[in-house]
Order: sequence, then C-alpha cells, then structure tokens
Amino acid sequence: MSGGRDTAGPRWRAPATAAVLCLLLCLVSVAVVGDSADRPAERRGGDGMAVLRRAAETSVRLSYQGVRVVSWVDSTGRTETARLNILHQPGVGTLVSPLHDTGEGTNLLVGSTPWGRVGKDVLDVLETNFWVRTEGETQIGQRSAVGVVAQRDNGQVAARFWTDEHTGLLLRREVYDISGEVAQTSVFESIQFGVDAAALAEETRQPDVVSRPWGDELDPQELRQLRDEGWVLPERLLWGFELVEARATGEGDERITHLTYSDGISVISVFTQRGSLGGAAVTGLRRTEEDGALVHVADEGGQHQRIWEADGFVHTVLADAPAGLVADVLHALPPPDRHGFWERVGRGFERVGTWLD
Repeated sequence: MSGGRDTAGPRWRAPATAAVLCLLLCLVSVAVVGDSADRPAERRGGDGMAVLRRAAETSVRLSYQGVRVVSWVDSTGRTETARLNILHQPGVGTLVSPLHDTGEGTNLLVGSTPWGRVGKDVLDVLETNFWVRTEGETQIGQRSAVGVVAQRDNGQVAARFWTDEHTGLLLRREVYDISGEVAQTSVFESIQFGVDAAALAEETRQPDVVSRPWGDELDPQELRQLRDEGWVLPERLLWGFELVEARATGEGDERITHLTYSDGISVISVFTQRGSLGGAAVTGLRRTEEDGALVHVADEGGQHQRIWEADGFVHTVLADAPAGLVADVLHALPPPDRHGFWERVGRGFERVGTWLD
C-alpha cells in the first residue's frame, strides 16, 4: 500500500458482511436492475410477484427455525453442498449457523429487518427484468408450496421459487445459468414456526456471533464526492445488475465502500479500499490468471470471491450468482494491475464471503 501501509486490517472485515447480505437475499430470493441502455424498458412481472412480495414480508415478521441445504456449482464445474441452521426472530434478527461434524464455524447474526429500505427496490427490479408467474402447487417436504418461475424474454427459465402455502415463507429456490443448467439450489429440509426467542438471545451472547448491519449508508452526494476523488463506484455492472445499496465504514485511507448489485435473482457485492495488497494480506484463495493478470479466487459457500489490486485500490467481489457471471464482473470494474505485486502477496487475509470453515 502507498506510504508503506498494507490493507490487512479493517478492510477485510467488510466482505464477511457481504456474505450475510447475499445469504439473506438468497433466503428470500429476490434482488435488482441493469444498464439503462440495455435493460427492459418496461416492467415484465406477472402474478408471481404477489407471491414473492408476501415471501419478503414473511421473512421479516415470522418466527421460524430450520435446516437449509445449499448446493452450488463452482467455477471448476464441481457441485458443492452446505447445511445451515437458520433461526429468525422478529425484532431480534436472523442467526445463521453452519452445521459441521466438528461443530466448528462462525455464527452470523443479521439485523432484524434484512429487507429494510431495499426490499421494495429489489422486488421492483425483479419485476422489471423478468416475467414472473405462478406454476401451481406442489409439496416441499411435508408442506404444500406455491411455485413461481422467473423467465427471460426468450422464455428461458432464470429461477424458480417455492413458498409455503400457509405462511408464505420461501422454502426452496433454484437459480439457472445462461445455458439452462441449475447453478444454485437452496431448500429447507426441515422447518418449524413460532420458535422461542430465548434461543436466539442466548446465541447472541456468544463472542463469535457477528452483529449486523455493516457500515453507514452512502447518499447520492457522498457517492458523487467519492467518484470525484477517483473511486470507481459504478451505478451498474452487467446487464440487469444495478446498484441497490451503498455503504461505507472508516475514514480517509481506512475507508471501505460496500456496493451491492442485483438483477432480481442474484447478488454481487463489491468492496473497495485505497491501497495495495501487501505482505500478509491474502490467504485461503487460489491464484489464477484472468485477462493476462493474476486474481485471487475462491468458490465457497455458494459464493464466488475475487480480489485484485487496480490503480491504487483493492477490489473484493463476492457473488451469489452463477459462476459464468462472475468473470464478466471484472470487465465492469478496473482491470487488475500487471506489475507483478502478486509475488509479494502472503497470508493474513481473513476468509470472507462464506459461512463455512
């Protein structure tokens, strides 16, 4: 980092929050928009939007606990699976705990209103980008569920959702890549409603529970000021992926921005901070070459991570999206530097974007 400072301190606390945000949007399974020159000029939508809006409301006001199984295809084509304990209490939050044979892992406590201000925004984006219709009823486990499908203009399925007929809670989600193959699946294998808030309160007293939300919201004026100072903070990434929330923490050279983008189905978080990757800055990620420059990569917990240095800034991308979309993100952000600093990258990077060890 310039001035001899490395960025191994507060910067790497930020991406862990992105994982939580991505997970929450995965649980309710909706998100955002894209470039105004390319995105649909009118809303698509359909009768399935009412079902998903109910699911969003239910995710906040309903008390429930269950085990959710998440599967995803990583960038090498392998299918991975994780099991998570989900405990939600209105007014308290959502506790996400990885289920391991060893019992290890970090619990993440998310704020009591995960949708908050952006809830309506992300649903509006889904309605803009996709045709959304109901598909009738089916069984998810022992519960009757209403099916919803989101389709592209060419009729290709982009995602499917199943919500509990009685409570409205999202029970299952499937996300498809551009070839029509299933890229991500998330489903409750067991669930109970009306759980006691005391269990969640007890968990929040444990030292490894992380409180959320992260950072302060950036208003349009603050974003413009940062851009004038050389920060690359785009309003849009790929087609259909528009900025839905901007946050920041720290001051001066310690400032970290967290921008969240979505197309209505998938979520991409981008963290940016001034500086460079110094020694003891990165660990747990593999080195790969993209467009002739080295980028550090990980595919864990259903999320894809990319980290690189460009023009005096360090960028970290966490994507809850099909692997094929992730490589395209680099084309919407400053390309990685090619001055060979990667040889100096060591360990010390706190692993982020995953609820797994």
